[in-house]
Amino acid sequence: MQIIYKPRGSGKTTDLIKEAAKTFSYIVCQNYKEADRIRNRARTLGLDISYPITYREFLDGSYNLIGSKSLLIDNVESLLQIISSVPIKAITLTEE
Repeated sequence: MQIIYKPRGSGKTTDLIKEAAKTFSYIVCQNYKEADRIRNRARTLGLDISYPITYREFLDGSYNLIGSKSLLIDNVESLLQIISSVPIKAITLTEE
């Protein structure tokens, strides 16, 4: 698993868009407004990606990953917070 760790506004989502275009992966993002923003950014970059799925669609399984090889999660800390009813103070990641 690749981890993209950069400050806000430094191109993390753009990196995901490029990866999605290269690997035929779906991006998972916070909501439809963000999905539209991501899709429009991809078009600006001249890249073709599948329309992103939302965290809710991801969590309830209401999506179809036709032709997809993998998922790319944008702002995973927001996804984790949606799952939890209390603030998440820390996470660990295992290097692969």
